Amino acid sequence: MGSAELAARIADDISGGRWPDGEPLPGVRRLAREAGCSPGTAARAYAALRDRGVLVGSERSRFRVSAGGRAAATHWPGPLAALRLAGSDDPALDVLVRSSGNAACVVDGPRGSVNGLIALARGEADAATLHLLDAASGRWNDAVARGALAGEPVQLVHLWRRDQGLVLAPGNPLGIRGVSDLLHRRIAWRPAGTGSRLLLESLMRSAGYEPRPDRGEPAESHLGVAAAVATGAADAGLAVRAVAESAGLEWIPVATEPFELALAPASRKAAEPLLDVLASASVQERLSAMPGYDLSMSGEERTAG
Repeated sequence: MGSAELAARIADDISGGRWPDGEPLPGVRRLAREAGCSPGTAARAYAALRDRGVLVGSERSRFRVSAGGRAAATHWPGPLAALRLAGSDDPALDVLVRSSGNAACVVDGPRGSVNGLIALARGEADAATLHLLDAASGRWNDAVARGALAGEPVQLVHLWRRDQGLVLAPGNPLGIRGVSDLLHRRIAWRPAGTGSRLLLESLMRSAGYEPRPDRGEPAESHLGVAAAVATGAADAGLAVRAVAESAGLEWIPVATEPFELALAPASRKAAEPLLDVLASASVQERLSAMPGYDLSMSGEERTAG
């Protein structure tokens, strides 16, 4: 549950008479336990209610319903519209979106980091997930994201770091040790516009040969890559470690990359419920348990530069 949803629920309870004017509300940590959210989410919900005159007080002195707070609560706005997401697919992102309830939805259209930035630029999405390496600077995401909104600033929110690698058949019968061994092998290729395809193409060129996606097996997702290898349709492909392990396949690491959310500053408030869910203890625990994911920097933000 995000802070906006929690604030709306508390306002509804106050307007319904559960807490009359002047009544103290549960402490932040107790509210977080009862709502199943993080203390930070609970604190932000209380702060939003205080800013609208429904509550008075602070986290240290206990929040109380203000004089006239019940009347103010009856005018509380409804929940924000769902954040429209485009961009890269990711097993952890699927977990996050499902856990967010109505906080976010994935828009129709092709997946992939580049396609997500195009959707963001066209106004077809509020935010795009991406993992794109700029070869010239060696930096991830900033260079491509900063031009997505025709000169307007783009905010980048770090979701997690993830391990990408080569997915291989059980036991690695072909003896593949790295990207340099993929020449003349059948590859499961992600669609054009995906960060994983661009990364694999770059690694192949660095290994001294030209990639040939036209000769490979198409795979729409990380799970699709694993399925192609598991069924023998491909000898190898690039996917996250979590998918390979869940399918019982071999996996060789090739890169650790930041998976981030790009959005216009105007969409930051709409993203807050989703980011509150990401910060919740239950979701952090679920994502941290997935092999190859590091959430130590989750929620950190910067302007793409």
